Amino acid sequence: MRRFLRKLFPFAVWIFVLMVILPVCIDPYNVFHREAPRDNGVEPNKNFLKTSYVLSHPDQFDAFLFGSSRVSSIHSDKIEGYRCYNMTYSEGIPEEHRQNLEEFLKNGIRPRMVMVGVDNLAFLVDPKLHLDSLQRMPYPRNLKERVRFYISYLEPIMAVDSLKTTYLEPRVVSYDSNLYETGWTLDYDAQSHTDWSQAQADWTYQYQNRTDEALEEIRRLKQLCDDNGIRLILFTNPMHPLTFQKAVENGYGEFLLGLSEITEFYNFSGRNNVTDNNDNFLETSHYKANVGDMILDVIFRGAHDAELEKQWFGVLITSENAEDFVREITNDPVT
Repeated sequence: MRRFLRKLFPFAVWIFVLMVILPVCIDPYNVFHREAPRDNGVEPNKNFLKTSYVLSHPDQFDAFLFGSSRVSSIHSDKIEGYRCYNMTYSEGIPEEHRQNLEEFLKNGIRPRMVMVGVDNLAFLVDPKLHLDSLQRMPYPRNLKERVRFYISYLEPIMAVDSLKTTYLEPRVVSYDSNLYETGWTLDYDAQSHTDWSQAQADWTYQYQNRTDEALEEIRRLKQLCDDNGIRLILFTNPMHPLTFQKAVENGYGEFLLGLSEITEFYNFSGRNNVTDNNDNFLETSHYKANVGDMILDVIFRGAHDAELEKQWFGVLITSENAEDFVREITNDPVT
């Protein structure tokens, strides 16, 4: 028996190295090295990284901008009167924003303002999909979730692939300080490499219309803000016409109409002089930083452009004008 155990020991050591040490050391998604994130060839879990950072620096910010990667171009640190951190993370949706805000409040972090950017992702992406996504897994809120979270990242195959990518290809091996200091990741010099003649809507087979559930999640987010005296600002992200049209075909108008019954919001989506210009987009998903500046100018500086307002860009949508708004931007009668 002892001889068998002695022979088994080296094998067990190698299994431990392969299954635990290697994934932790290489750490493709940066969950084990969150204080010094590196470019490991895959996008890190920014939901986890940013939430962890805020919890570790409770006095650094008094406002947060939540949204998917589409708000990564909004330089929220430009907002006067606030120390606003851009919490943008991949495919971020309102239910995850509510959970993160709830975690902040539980740990004594009470912001004065919360901004939330929504679009088709807000009503098409089921939060359950992210529970099995290493890139998007939400921040663990208790011991049970924490154990499951870290075990999920003990994934040797991805670690080996990341190792090859990181060390065999020329890469930038550290992230810009913006990831933590301000949160936004898209600067003004970002260039599009899209062949617009071949462009298609940003879409995936996983998108399913869940308007009722999404609206209830937003209602709960608003209630959380109201209960804690937090100013809530909602706005719609500008969408490229190809993606916008696909969203309309899948219920975007119904979602916007329901949203107006929960809270007022600023609209920047639809067909207009901004979204119809390919120069304002990297591809059919992400708008550029100059458009992010336009959003801030409208909301915080009262910037008005008569022509754009005729196209509903930058207009405050309420329950009073919502039907006209939805009818006109979707070219579809409201029933």
